[in-house]
Amino acid sequence: MIRIFIFAAAFFVATPVLAQEAREHETHDHEADDHAAHKHDDAGASDSADEATTGAPIFHTAEIDAALAAGGEPVVVDVLGAVCDFCAKAMNKTFGKRDEVAATYVDLDSKTLSLVFHPAMTLPDDDIRELVKKAGYKTAAIRRGPAALNGEDDASDRS
Repeated sequence: MIRIFIFAAAFFVATPVLAQEAREHETHDHEADDHAAHKHDDAGASDSADEATTGAPIFHTAEIDAALAAGGEPVVVDVLGAVCDFCAKAMNKTFGKRDEVAATYVDLDSKTLSLVFHPAMTLPDDDIRELVKKAGYKTAAIRRGPAALNGEDDASDRS
């Protein structure tokens, strides 16, 4: 009987602690990490920008389609190392804070960051590369305009 009481007491004490850790994990500021503990082994991935470029078109979401319909500039960034939800959250958070960005989406399957800038606003390629780096990743290529919409492999920039 005492064992059951001890087990039950330990369970009731541990449950709130575990729930708090789960809440902290959900609100974790992944962008502030140096990613040393969150590196991914991209088996078979190349550091060569030419080999890493997917040429995937912009990913369509309701937010992206609305921003495109409003006349926003489409941009697709091929990102090296983006493989998990934390990767996507870090980049969405980094770019979502920018006034120039109307919509953003990270597609982990194609390892691309889809952006649409507000009409008459943009970010230079160097700024995009720096923001991707700030989120903890590398830029393989950046495609704008028709190349971003059609998924052409001829990138406007290769880093």
